[in-house]
Amino acid sequence: MTFLETSAFLGLLVPGEGFVVIAGLLASKGVLEIGDVIWVASLGAIMGDTVGYFIGNRFGEGFFLKYGKYFFFKKEYLNEAKGFFDKHGGKTVFIGRFIGWLRAFAPVVAGISKMHYHRFLFFNLAGGIAWAAIFSLLGYFIGNSWDIISRYLGRIGIFAFISGVIVIYIYFLFTKKKRLIKEKIGWIDRRLSSQLPETWDFIKARFSAGSWYGLNLTMGIVLFVLAIFSFGEIVEDLIDKETLFYLDFRIQGFVEGIISPEITRFMVDMTNLGGVYLTVITAGVVTLYLLYRKNWWELFTLFLVAGVGEIILILLKLFFQRPRPMPQMVAAHGYSFPSNHAFTAMIVYGFLIYIAWKSIKVGAVKFIISSISMLLIIFVGISRIYLNVHWLTDVLGGYAAGFAWLVFSVITVNTIKQMVNDRENGMVHF
Repeated sequence: MTFLETSAFLGLLVPGEGFVVIAGLLASKGVLEIGDVIWVASLGAIMGDTVGYFIGNRFGEGFFLKYGKYFFFKKEYLNEAKGFFDKHGGKTVFIGRFIGWLRAFAPVVAGISKMHYHRFLFFNLAGGIAWAAIFSLLGYFIGNSWDIISRYLGRIGIFAFISGVIVIYIYFLFTKKKRLIKEKIGWIDRRLSSQLPETWDFIKARFSAGSWYGLNLTMGIVLFVLAIFSFGEIVEDLIDKETLFYLDFRIQGFVEGIISPEITRFMVDMTNLGGVYLTVITAGVVTLYLLYRKNWWELFTLFLVAGVGEIILILLKLFFQRPRPMPQMVAAHGYSFPSNHAFTAMIVYGFLIYIAWKSIKVGAVKFIISSISMLLIIFVGISRIYLNVHWLTDVLGGYAAGFAWLVFSVITVNTIKQMVNDRENGMVHF
């Protein structure tokens, strides 16, 4: 795979880098030897670069322009690689090893440019070995850390970790091979449009920007499902006494070791001011703002989020009836799960972020409001854990339930609003 990724024609199509990381993961589990992984990956990469060099040296640019079209090898790609080569010289062979699109073109350009082979070989060996070692060891260390990750984060953390890795990998893959991916997407779009026109048009419409029934609704549903899934995983861990259940006691023991008068005063202020008074003031200010703007739909959303949300929170507490931790540093009443403060902070400050991004045009103001709101949400939850009035899972459950209800309310009201507008305009979307 590493040989094919650096070959003259298939380099843009083969994810050799990903295979090297996977091989490193397998080595961490004893399936492979890490030393073997590094030298095999290095050998493949070096051989692939060598083949690309000799083909470029022997056949020249015309050969690639004639046959490269069958493998998405276009003149623009070659010109970009030549420009990079003119700027950086022989170092391009080494640098190109770590840049996706350049990995397949640097050896070819070196051959076309008649670069002296001994000089090429030096950079080829250095780049191939360094690249193979770095990505093999990356997979190896991730694999060795997996037990620690799973023990302390539980299934929710693992799910978030894997999702984050996938998103980051897709982002870098798209960044490195953006042009090729766009061409492939265009080809797939044309084929599906001709084969399944109605079905494919419906699917594409779910991801189109600018329409509520498009990307907005799709992302809203995805976020709602993820929030519900997270809440369900927290509940399952509590019922079955799994990872998060025992993590509650570890966090409680950790907090006991850092208690100090200064931190306690700050946490009391945070739980009272940020968790009670400021949330009420924020909800009141947002209500007045929406009344002033006569934005009745968003006002209805706020009523649904805050008013009905509190009823849902009470029902959840009565359903689970979880006792609070002891001893408490401030007075607290009622059941513990999910956390009232965390839930309320999430729905009120979360709604403030939603309104800010929807109504305010100045980017700096939106950023400031969003940053302060997120910090308040986080610190309110931390204060409840520090003051020992809630377990960690109470706060996480409050966050998950609050976020789920916030997203559900926004989706519901905006969908009703769109349906009313469509009916008035005689439009049908689905």
